[in-house]
Amino acid sequence: MLPDKFGNTALHIATRKKRAEIVNELLLLPDSNVNALNRDTKTALDIADALPLSEESSEIRGCLYRYGAVKANELNQPRDELRKTVTQIKNDVHIQLEQTKKTNKNVHNISKELRKLHREGINNATNSVTVVAVLFATVAFAAIFTVPGGDHNDGTAVVVKGLPFKIFFIFNAIALFTSLAVVVVQITLVRGETKAEKRVVEIINKLMWLASVCTSVAFIASSYIVVGQRHKWAAILVTLVGGMIMAAVLGTMTYYVVKSKRTRSMRKREKHTRRSGSNSWMPSDYSNSEIDRIYAL
Repeated sequence: MLPDKFGNTALHIATRKKRAEIVNELLLLPDSNVNALNRDTKTALDIADALPLSEESSEIRGCLYRYGAVKANELNQPRDELRKTVTQIKNDVHIQLEQTKKTNKNVHNISKELRKLHREGINNATNSVTVVAVLFATVAFAAIFTVPGGDHNDGTAVVVKGLPFKIFFIFNAIALFTSLAVVVVQITLVRGETKAEKRVVEIINKLMWLASVCTSVAFIASSYIVVGQRHKWAAILVTLVGGMIMAAVLGTMTYYVVKSKRTRSMRKREKHTRRSGSNSWMPSDYSNSEIDRIYAL
């Protein structure tokens, strides 16, 4: 049934005019919509309920009830409830997303603090070990010039022929070279936070490597003086042992330095490739953002 300009169907008009017979006949039509709404958002039952109490209005209401008529507010109630439920779900989802963002931010901050504390702990341990290693190296280097029994006028030790002196001499040399090796390793693993600090650390490490090598050479040279020509084999042995220790340490550190730089350059190329290949946002990897430790070369 086509409505008029006010949205009223024939059923609305017949109900308002209290024509019970016409209402009954209209409800028998196959295209009749008993719950059609007019522009005032009213059904035929709303209009019938507003009619004065009479035999015709009661008959119309009974006829409409038989064909499943409902009021407009009852007709829209499921839709309103669905809309309210959808709105509530949206609000809950929004709240959950906000809480997730806050949680992720808190976890990220906690992770940064833990990494900072871990880095500080490692740096403190490194500094302590370095101080102890320098102390050992200092004692070992000074011991060769203050050997028990004193020295002759030519600089050789008085007790150079004794077995205890040979044991002292060899193990003192090993203590010196291993201490210097520890110092080299520790200063190589020092890290910097900014580019300026990295540059300073690189220069300091190179100077410390040079100082360690010069200290080793000075100790080896003084060992030839202390033992004299007759026991030159001890000085040669110390030279071989010290040379192997320092060469092994410096070679290993150089290898890891070069490997670290290659890894950083490859990581930068992969990062650049990923960014140029996709314009979408990609999450950052914490492991890639961590500062590499080795800057010796």
